[in-house]
Amino acid sequence: MKNKNKNIYFKQIFERLQAKKVIVKKHQHRLNKGEYNKRTFAQKLGTHTGVIPAILNGERGVTETIIQNLCQYFGINEAYIRMGEGNMFSTSLTKPPPNFGKQNIIYSSVHATAGDHISDEVAEQQDLRFGIPGLQGNLFAFNVKGNSMEPILQEGDMVFCRQVENPRYLRRGEIYAVYAEGQVRVKYVQLERDEYEANLKLTSHNAVEHPPIYVPANQNVKIYQVVHFLTDMGNRLGLL
Repeated sequence: MKNKNKNIYFKQIFERLQAKKVIVKKHQHRLNKGEYNKRTFAQKLGTHTGVIPAILNGERGVTETIIQNLCQYFGINEAYIRMGEGNMFSTSLTKPPPNFGKQNIIYSSVHATAGDHISDEVAEQQDLRFGIPGLQGNLFAFNVKGNSMEPILQEGDMVFCRQVENPRYLRRGEIYAVYAEGQVRVKYVQLERDEYEANLKLTSHNAVEHPPIYVPANQNVKIYQVVHFLTDMGNRLGLL
């Protein structure tokens, strides 16, 4: 799932690392400790050399693996690479990514089109937690039902979501799971305001069959950004 904002933040980080002489123009055998050329930098991020210029030019998106390795090996603040929030660098270069290698993902039997609130209470009832390498932080996972986001997301896909604390963090073109009015819906989300109230406009990718839905933007509405998905993983794991 391509995110142009992440590409912008990645480019800023890349340029700052160049300014700090972390990324240098040297042959590999001449690199000093703590120095990287484009090839070794790409290797450290778990990818290959051609991916870096493609991200810098906006031709490829920043993957979860790249985010994880930027944070772990170069001390980048995760909130910065994801949303441009806070300082670019975290306080410690040696601090491991939060929850890395732990059971940090909560699976809920709630489907994307209907059900109860995605929460820790639901998770305690289901008692199912797991971890996937490359996915860090506290995440919720559940299966998609229906065709409103086809062909991007299809019925049976498993989505991994991170809670959004404030609607002002919403990004155009990103996909979100929204809990409102007793339902969980996976949509594109846009905050709209008038002089009386603020509403969330929920738009389907399959807009021909599914017209926009409007819900009040209040404290009872919970928003979760879809940060990753696995195709038809629910059937493969026997969870549907």
